[in-house]
Amino acid sequence: MSILARLNPRERVIVLGGGAFLIALAAWFYVWQPLASERAEQAERIARYLAVIEITRMVDNRAPTVEPAPVNDAPLTPRITQSAEAAGIPLARLDPDGSRLRITVASAGFAELTRWIAALESVEGVRALSVEMSRLTQPGQVSMRLTLEDAQ
Repeated sequence: MSILARLNPRERVIVLGGGAFLIALAAWFYVWQPLASERAEQAERIARYLAVIEITRMVDNRAPTVEPAPVNDAPLTPRITQSAEAAGIPLARLDPDGSRLRITVASAGFAELTRWIAALESVEGVRALSVEMSRLTQPGQVSMRLTLEDAQ
């Protein structure tokens, strides 16, 4: 206290005001700023978590119920050919291999192909054993090799 007593009133105001300013600046820099940034990070994490929950709810609501495919006694090749024509999928090659069928599609839309494969499994009663897709230069277009067999 003796240091402040030796200062004139104007200097005391400057020293005390500067000290108060430095304390406020240190509190803002070391307390408020870290708390605010942590709060923003937590709010972002919560928003991402809520988005994941919403997407999960949407997928659960849209997920079709999987019912056993009807038994179809028709040969595999004509069923696949008719299904592909109905879906607008141009088949490049069909290779029968015993009870399996290898299919090659040179170019088709990714979304159409995935819908077609899902329809094959649910409606036509076939099982996809392997699916190989390669992206083409056109946006959304892929080539595909698919191996199918009867699910029965």
